[in-house]
Amino acid sequence: MLLSVYYFLAKMFRSLPKTKKLTLLDMSATFFVPINNHYICDDLIDISKHKREPALYSWINNLNTGSVLFDIGTSYGQESSLASSLIQKNISVFGFDCSLYQSHFCALNRRLNGNRFRFIFAAIGSKSGDLLTIKANSDTHIPALHKKNVPYEYEVMSLALDDFATSQNIQPTHLKIDVDGAEFEVLKGAKKILKSQALKEVFIEIDNENIAIKDYMASLGFTVKWQVEKELNVDILFSKSA
Repeated sequence: MLLSVYYFLAKMFRSLPKTKKLTLLDMSATFFVPINNHYICDDLIDISKHKREPALYSWINNLNTGSVLFDIGTSYGQESSLASSLIQKNISVFGFDCSLYQSHFCALNRRLNGNRFRFIFAAIGSKSGDLLTIKANSDTHIPALHKKNVPYEYEVMSLALDDFATSQNIQPTHLKIDVDGAEFEVLKGAKKILKSQALKEVFIEIDNENIAIKDYMASLGFTVKWQVEKELNVDILFSKSA
């Protein structure tokens, strides 16, 4: 009986829109809408209403022509999809993430938007070549089913941004880092990039326990251009000092 109910609901969900086109400032992208994931659905609504990190999206919208953006912590590809829509500015976007669940949707959204950004599945860290164990669960994002989540784990290779940039012969002009507490590890693997004259700005969502990153960035010659305080973290845009 229960399987029959699931089958009926699945058929009903198939009749709902599967994609959503989102236009924000000068940017526009199409996103896959997973009905069973309220986080992505709610997030897309908040972005479209300028409620979700408006300062971040304004910064992305105003990237200079020819910018090269490294999007570390791509999630389902929201920033990469929108940034890469600025085709007239010839912006190159490289996304990085190690979440199997979110990367699945990121790959779908990349395809929906003409594969106009690159996506690399890896754990960005202080060095390359380590096998890291990622623990997750089968969260459906349906509250009533949360207790039935199945925990699982998998291994993913670590990758330092310096090694990636060297191997691909590219230098980012902008970094966006949103990695839920692993900010220092990402920065340690990007020492050459942070010293490069090509790099102009770095956006970091910093967890409260890692606020010492402000001092670390200052020691490298970066100043705070703006910051937005939130309950558990702070969004900071660092700019290279002249």
